[in-house]
Amino acid sequence: LGPQMSLQPTPTANLDRTDDPVYSDVMGLVKAVLRLKNEVSNHPPERYILVVKDVGLSLRKLIGSVDDILPALPASSRTEIEGTQKLLNKDLAELINKMRLAQQNSMTSLSEECKRQMLTASHTLAVDAKNLLDAVDQAKMRANLVKVSFE
Repeated sequence: LGPQMSLQPTPTANLDRTDDPVYSDVMGLVKAVLRLKNEVSNHPPERYILVVKDVGLSLRKLIGSVDDILPALPASSRTEIEGTQKLLNKDLAELINKMRLAQQNSMTSLSEECKRQMLTASHTLAVDAKNLLDAVDQAKMRANLVKVSFE
């Protein structure tokens, strides 16, 4: 299915991640995207919906965690964070569209291209989730809501 995509985000800031639900949920979303990548490669198209649903549920959990912390963040940061949340929802819609195309074309010559587009859409979603984490981290630092890790 083309070049291997690396989805190992690293923290942008050396922060103490203990009890950081946004970080945990971003990692959960990345793991869901990795499971999707494996399922697309190894399972029939009927199974795609299960892993895309898992990605969607992981995204919902992440957005809920961000919504929980949003009131404590500086107002100046909220616009960027909310914009990134909207982008993630668009990313999920794009992933769903690409999944449907991959399922519809599974027995055609377009099958591999549709799978590749689906994987690209999932990768975009994971990268944008990392960008959301970065935006939340920056806002938390501005609001003095984080502990720096010295490890």
